[in-house]
Order: sequence, then C-alpha cells, then structure tokens
Amino acid sequence: METTSSAGQSPVRPVNRYGPLDTPPIDAEEARRGLGAGRVAILDVQPAERLMSDRPFRLRVAFVSDTPDEGVLSVLVFWDGTPFVVEKRIAAADHDRGHADVEFGAEQSLPPGPATFAVGLITESGSQADFTVSVAVLPSNPFDLRLSPRDNFVTGTFSARAVRSGNAYQTNLTVTLSNGDASAVPMRQEFKWEFWDGPIGGGTLVEQGNGRFPDPITVPAHGTWDGWIAFNSPAGTGIFGKLDAKEDLAVQITMTRQDGGTAAGQITVRTMFSFGLNITRVGAESFTAEEYTDLYLAVDRTRVIYERRDVTLAVDRRFISNAQAGGFTVITSESEARDLFEQWSGPDNGFIDVFVVPSISGTGFDGLAGAIPGPTSHNGRESGVVVDRSGYTSGGVRHLNVPYLGMLIGHEVGHYLGLVHVTEPGNLMLSSSTANDTNLNYDPQYRTLIRHGWVRIA
Repeated sequence: METTSSAGQSPVRPVNRYGPLDTPPIDAEEARRGLGAGRVAILDVQPAERLMSDRPFRLRVAFVSDTPDEGVLSVLVFWDGTPFVVEKRIAAADHDRGHADVEFGAEQSLPPGPATFAVGLITESGSQADFTVSVAVLPSNPFDLRLSPRDNFVTGTFSARAVRSGNAYQTNLTVTLSNGDASAVPMRQEFKWEFWDGPIGGGTLVEQGNGRFPDPITVPAHGTWDGWIAFNSPAGTGIFGKLDAKEDLAVQITMTRQDGGTAAGQITVRTMFSFGLNITRVGAESFTAEEYTDLYLAVDRTRVIYERRDVTLAVDRRFISNAQAGGFTVITSESEARDLFEQWSGPDNGFIDVFVVPSISGTGFDGLAGAIPGPTSHNGRESGVVVDRSGYTSGGVRHLNVPYLGMLIGHEVGHYLGLVHVTEPGNLMLSSSTANDTNLNYDPQYRTLIRHGWVRIA
C-alpha cells in the first residue's frame, strides 16, 4: 500500500484583507450616525504601505469619535511566533486626521506569511472599539513557499491535521506561494512530497512521492497563490502506522519555478482531536433571525480558535422556549446558573452543554463554567457552561457581538476542559480576555485539554 495525493487551486485572497474572519470596513458616515455620547468606532485597519518581510512598517488605523478624547491604540500581533503587543497614544490631532499610524520597528518586523492584527482603541471616557485584519507579509527575498492546515486560516506554526477516515488517514494542506517581486512568477505544476519521522533531512524518511496541480500556476507580482494538497494514507503505509501510534510527523513540499529555482515549505502533521458542544438558546423566541445567524458565526470563531491548536469541535443546535426557560432567561447569580445546569443539562451525548442566555446581570461575570475541569456527565450542578449572548443594536437591527461571543464561548469551554487563567498576552484564558485574545499554547494548554474525557481522536 502507498500514500496517494491529489491537489487543486484555492480562491485568491487580497493580500491586505487576507483572513476569512477579518472585520469588514465600516462606512464613516454610517458609523457617525450610530455613535452615542463618548463613543468611538474603528473604521478600517490597513498597512500604510506594502508589508514586506523583515522590514519596519506602519499600520494605519482609521477611526471616528464624537469627542476628541485622548486614548490608547493597542495592537496584538499573531504571527509565526509568540504574539506580542504594540501600543500608541492618540491625541486631538489624530482625531482631526481621522487616523493614527502605529509604528513597528526593525525588532518588530515579521517573516513571510500571514499576520493578524487585533486592534483595540480605548479612550479616556471609557469608550472602546475593536477591529481585526489579516495581512499577507510578502517575502523580501523575493519568493516563499509556506504550508498551513487546509480550510482554516492560521497564523503561527500550527500543525496540519491527520484525520482518521475508515481504514485510512486523510491529511490536508494549504500551499501558499508568496511573491515579493514586481514581476509575476510562473511555476511548474509538479511538486515533490516527503513525510519524515523527526526533522526534515535529519530524521527518518517515512514516505515520499510526487504530485501535480491540475492547472497552470502563476504567482502575481506582489501577491500570493494558494493551492491545496490532500494525502490519503491507508492501513499498511508508513504514515498510517506513525499517525495511528499518535506520533508527530513532518511533511515537506517542494515546488519548482519555470526558471528552475526551487522553493520548499515544511509543517508538522499530527492527529486531530475533537469535542462536542450542545449550543442551547435559552428563551429561543427572544433571539431574532439576525442574532441566530450571529450565534453560529460566533461558534465558528470558537471552532477556529481551537482548530488553530489542532482540536476541532462538533455542534448540536438546541433551544429552550421562553415558557420552558422561566426565570433562566436572566441569570442573576452563580447559584441560578448552576440551577440551569442541574435542570437542563443533557441528554448524555458526551458533548459540553453551552447555554446562551439573553442576559447575565448583577453577577460580575458574563460567562461561567461549572467546574475546572467540568465533569464527563450531564448530572449535577457542574455540568455546563453559560454565557451572555452579548448583543447590540445597529440601525434598529439587533445583532450579537460575534468576535467577543466566539471568544467568550471558547474561554468558558476552555475552563470546562481543564484550563485555568493565565497571564500570557493574547491568550484565550486571560482572566479579563477580550475579543482579540484567542491564542492557546501547546504546553500546558493543548496537553491539558486533550486529556479531558470528552476529547477524543477525530
């Protein structure tokens, strides 16, 4: 038996709005009409010039406010390394210009690949706005090949997922070719693949082979090209044996330019873990159609947070009517939240119960997990997670705060899976995490949560 590969091209993404979950730009006039007293809104975030690897750059933040309050811009950067924060004070002159530039020096320059900027603006009056944008950092050298998990946008060196399907493992990769040159680069369609046990070239070669993209490839000037490669490794292959023993592998993809130059990228491959969420709307009739849609966009964000750390999740959609919910539509104490868990958790499908309520009031929290870690049963007062639906009104239409709610669900589920609060910048488990705090580390967080009894190999 041998591992086989198939390949194809992915849709093109603009280099300055590169992530599928980026915040859409906001029209200035529309934002002004929606501002209340002392409020502020971020309209857009973009590099002031093309973002090239290993070079200083500026990030331009466009915003509007009804008062010229001083404040602080905070930019949390997710990249191929440890997240870091850059801050800048804003003053009246920045309000007059309608934007402020955040400077990144040589020590804060970035390598080729995607970088996500989670921007927060806080004014002295207490108003706050958030905005997230991802940018393709183009190579200065000027060509680069990068590998990442397929179907999910990631920053950092997160691994590719090997998923068991019947009597085989499926491993899916995204291949990104980045061109920092002013001329387009044509590529050969053929590629070489290698799976190694240990470092590429320094461990043991497990399997290798060749594949081909079906269509001609040209990487545009100052742009990127994305393709995908899928591997099928049946029982009896070396890759199957290593993955079935829960061992990590490394894969390398090598491609060749039409002029003969080569580019290669590597990524770790490991088995994918999975858990389930019972997403239950409490007082279902009070959720508008827009809020229902927003809720599952938020759950998608929760899924991305965990998949960036090699753990995916399944979802069962549930609801409790207003008549059934009674007083549980407004949670006013921890004891009441635990009453909700005790009375409504279940049935016993091995999923974590996540109750989304219209309001949590007077408690000092907007989310609560039953225990750290939560039980592997649906009995008692610890079996569940409750979160405030975190909504707002825009143009007379009620919506949910998708970035924040996605983080909030992920944070409380993290507690249920055994994660405690940390002080690491940008981490999901900060005690006062914001929409921009979504990182999970490998050790101890990944190593902790996969030990929970409701987390299993996908």
